[in-house]
Amino acid sequence: MAPTAASTEAWFYTQENYGGSKNSYKVGEDINLYPGSLNDKFNSVAVGSSAKVLAWQHDNASGNYAELTGDTASLKSIGGLSRFKVVDDDTRAIAFKFRDATGGGQRQYSLKIDAADVGAITLHAPDDADDGEWNLVGTIREEGPPVTTAVYIRDERSGVYVAVGSVFFQWNSAAKQVDVVEGDNFPKQLSIERADASKFVVTLTSNEPSA
Repeated sequence: MAPTAASTEAWFYTQENYGGSKNSYKVGEDINLYPGSLNDKFNSVAVGSSAKVLAWQHDNASGNYAELTGDTASLKSIGGLSRFKVVDDDTRAIAFKFRDATGGGQRQYSLKIDAADVGAITLHAPDDADDGEWNLVGTIREEGPPVTTAVYIRDERSGVYVAVGSVFFQWNSAAKQVDVVEGDNFPKQLSIERADASKFVVTLTSNEPSA
């Protein structure tokens, strides 16, 4: 039977099904397990009713990503847990997939997102190993302020930055979704398409550098 974690905490266990030793973390903690003794050691988690866990396979917030609420008896799908954040349960995770419609070569173009709450994340087109994976690029509180995230598009062959700009996210309380506001600083070389309430497919439509 799963334990009942304190409402604003996440309890991680070294064995599946909540066995082994327990380690507790509170809302607001951003934990990097690498290269410590607990790296890749957590195998299940019980998350409190007022909390949520954003979990990554690698210490730089890359690799497999999972959004954990309630009880998770096995964390095997992550492939080894190295970094996680315990956040309020009304935190919405914003995720991107990056596509290239210009005909560039494998991994020729990269999209770098630099968000204060996640850090610098680099996406390549086509996607890395698994085309089905989403990449976390930021978070937003439902009751919190809008979020602005820096965006850079780079030609990895030439080293030239095709575009530098920003993306503005805001919470739409009526529609219960994250909206992207394409302001003056949104790179004109990109198009963005909604996949669900907080996931977006970003496509490079032009490789002409900004004037």
